[in-house]
Amino acid sequence: MFGSLRVARIIGIDIEINLSWLAILALLAWTLSDSVFPDQYDGWSRAAYWVVGTTSAVLLFVTVLIHELAHAIVAKRRGLDVPRITLFIFGGVSHMSRQPQTPGEEFAIAAAGPATSVVVAGVSLGGALLTMDWNEKVSGIFFYLGTVNVMLAVFNILPGFPLDGGRVLRSIAWKRMGSFRGATRVASGVGEMFGYGLLLLGATILLSGYALNGLWFMFIGWFLLNAARAEAGNMQLESILGRLTAGDVMHREFELVKPGMSLQEVVDDHMLARGERAVIVANDGAVRGLLTVSDIRKVPREAWPHTPVQGVMTPRERVTTVTVTAKALDVLRVVSENRFNQVPVLDDGQMVGIITRRELLDRLQLAESLAPDSGGESPPP
Repeated sequence: MFGSLRVARIIGIDIEINLSWLAILALLAWTLSDSVFPDQYDGWSRAAYWVVGTTSAVLLFVTVLIHELAHAIVAKRRGLDVPRITLFIFGGVSHMSRQPQTPGEEFAIAAAGPATSVVVAGVSLGGALLTMDWNEKVSGIFFYLGTVNVMLAVFNILPGFPLDGGRVLRSIAWKRMGSFRGATRVASGVGEMFGYGLLLLGATILLSGYALNGLWFMFIGWFLLNAARAEAGNMQLESILGRLTAGDVMHREFELVKPGMSLQEVVDDHMLARGERAVIVANDGAVRGLLTVSDIRKVPREAWPHTPVQGVMTPRERVTTVTVTAKALDVLRVVSENRFNQVPVLDDGQMVGIITRRELLDRLQLAESLAPDSGGESPPP
């Protein structure tokens, strides 16, 4: 999985770029500079083609950011918190604090993106006309941005989840069916159909001799197919964990060891004897740190009897914790994204439990097996 880098903060929203974005930016700049602009405009120098191509690629992603900011602004006006936006290989994602709570809310947020792309396309095409007789290169950049944003608006409004059109479709299905989960299944199914359709179209174009165009369509189809499946999985996670808190899933019995104990004592008396993969290090009731199996394995085995816990543990200030009222779904994301095996749970600054990844996944599997297939009239708050 690609990581993300924070590059800016706009209207209180962190702007991140997924590292896959850098790869597609380089590919797009090369395609524009080496083939698209040379095919459309004659007589430019090679350097000019690269300047115009690279500038167009960067500005295209700026328009994608504007598209996502439109979603975020409408969401914030509807009371949703949007802590960050991530730009990735085929667009962007506005990370919202919760799902829209009504079909109308979902429709407004989803429709804002394509509507903004249409406005950007209109402004860009107008700029191309105004600069046509002044500077062909500037006009070419405007024309490219205008035509691509028209295509982006059309593509995004297709009723394939998780595209904006798929979310519009879900809002309509939600309104008619009265079930958020049912509407999500419908929209995800349509999204998968579009993904398979684009894969088939791309393969057909590829076999017809247009390799680059065929591969692009196949790549987009693959991306859409996987995104639709992931969205359906996220909906299932939210339906199971959405109303649970860390206090509901934490393990209330946890091991406490003193900072001066040796690693060998911890291994023999706590980890091996009780099957614990992590223990809390405390002194006079105050948490000092966390000691995990991974910490111990960094020390040679022959040194365990002579190595105190406090020299190996992760100090309290570096331990990631969650509050007892944190949503279980958020805890799962913290554990998964950071590859933690466990995370302590605090209540008013005091440790009251611990959540391990193994137990959290076991709880998720159990809840999923017992969850009813119907229902889900509205998304989790």
